[in-house]
Parts: sequence; C-alpha cells; structure tokens
Amino acid sequence: STQARHTLSREVLHDPAVALFASVRGDELVRELIAQVPSRLRPGGMLALEIGLDQSEALLSDLAEKNYRDIYSKTDYSGVTRFLFARYG
Repeated sequence: STQARHTLSREVLHDPAVALFASVRGDELVRELIAQVPSRLRPGGMLALEIGLDQSEALLSDLAEKNYRDIYSKTDYSGVTRFLFARYG
C-alpha cells in the first residue's frame, strides 16, 4: 500500500508506482488473483504469490477459508514473510 512507501529503498522507488502500490489495504490485487484461481488452475495446482509487508496473516486466513490446502509461507532474505504457496482443490 502507499502507506508503506517510507519503508522502501530509493532503488525500489524508481519502479513504476503501479508495480509497487495498490489501494489503501494493498492486498486487493492478490485477493482478486485468489478469487480467480478456480477458473484458471486445475485441482491440485499450485498457487504462488509474492506479497507485501504485513499482508501474510490476513491472506493465509483467506486461503484457509477457501478451497486451498498445503498452505505455507516463505520469508525473503530479510526474514520478512514475502511468499505464499497453496494448492487449490
């Protein structure tokens, strides 16, 4: 989200804003991807997501409430939860 702009390095801020920021919450695009998976991925297919800072808890919960299994997260080199994985169906 744009609220996290101050946490980004100067190098990253050269990227287009559309690549860095969503709306206020910041996870709407990821939630939209999660919602589209049933029409795009075969049962048993793996969904892999890169997420923003402080988004993991809510998104892990969202995946668990839907038809996903084998849900897990991975951290980046800084120890921040940055990646989510889940098998659909």
